[in-house]
Amino acid sequence: MSVQVLPEIGKFALGEISKDTKKSTGPLSHVLIVDDENGPRQALRMLLKEDYTVHLAPNVTRALELLQEEPIELVITDLRMPERTGVDLLRETKRIDSDIQVIIFTGYGQLETAMKAVEYGAYAYVEKPFDNDVMLDMVESAIRKHKLQRESRAFERLALEASHFETLGRLVSGMMHDLGTPLTVLSSHIELLIMNPDRDDLLRRLETMKGQVQYCADMARSTMGYLRHDNDPSALVSLNEIVTACLKVGIPLLREQRVELEEDLNNDLPAIVCDAALMRQAIMNIIANACQAMSTQEADRDLFIATWVEDHKVCLSIEDTGPGISEELRESVFETFFSTKGQSGTGLGLGVVRNVMRRFNGTVNLEDGRRGTGARFVIRMPVAK
Repeated sequence: MSVQVLPEIGKFALGEISKDTKKSTGPLSHVLIVDDENGPRQALRMLLKEDYTVHLAPNVTRALELLQEEPIELVITDLRMPERTGVDLLRETKRIDSDIQVIIFTGYGQLETAMKAVEYGAYAYVEKPFDNDVMLDMVESAIRKHKLQRESRAFERLALEASHFETLGRLVSGMMHDLGTPLTVLSSHIELLIMNPDRDDLLRRLETMKGQVQYCADMARSTMGYLRHDNDPSALVSLNEIVTACLKVGIPLLREQRVELEEDLNNDLPAIVCDAALMRQAIMNIIANACQAMSTQEADRDLFIATWVEDHKVCLSIEDTGPGISEELRESVFETFFSTKGQSGTGLGLGVVRNVMRRFNGTVNLEDGRRGTGARFVIRMPVAK
């Protein structure tokens, strides 16, 4: 019997999980065993039934039904089955829930098959016949990885929501500041018309008031559009449209912080696949971070935003003329709750940006500014296939 724990495990490798963290006293974890032969199914069921809630399926079709019906945490599947294989099940399982762990066992331990399993995210690859103790350890390790990934995703969601409200606060503050001018104009015109409703310039003043009301409505509409959560997290979207939406709603913030904006957006960008709401949040976090970095300086406060295509990636750079970030802190700034602003910073913004990029197979890096000072953040997203 041979066991190959695949590279995706990382820090969750079998030997790195403490024995005292294997099982809790709560509800039993759900394990799905899939094999077209009844003997191996029953053997694994007998091995696991005391510590886990075990579900059995004779084929991939039934397994997929159970994945929709039960809270499965681990799938143990044979590789060679009629009609659809264990690799097919692995691929479909990850589409349903990427946190579900999959162990593939087979009597045909071929390297090519193992590499397919790696490609689709298998936890481990085992050749029959397997050792019971090794299998038990492997199952416990896989269940532990599932729980840790679920906890990590829950933490990411909380951080994202907190960051969303933090950004909303900045936007509302900037919008309220910007609303002051049209409201003052409206107030002064209304007072003049109340004092003398028969003025000769009545129509002109009403047109001016109408324009100011439209300005307020457009500002509110832009903010609501920015905050809207799209229904499809895997839609084809235009990065330029997302950037434009962020800049439109961010105008009050830029104006309040006295930031000059320079854009260079490539009009021929291919589409990317992502959740537009999450991408807006990520980009707005970087913009807000740049504004905050320049908020105390007397020198020019400039923001440069550009998009382009490079090596089958759609790229976005956001560069400021602030104090910049030192080499030793360039990775730390992406850690959740890490902040260079002391008590005035939450440390949510850039951590959320990296989590959003990872969710859609993109990257975000902090690179040297091209203008000698400041920070330059570069987002790279794969071109939609």
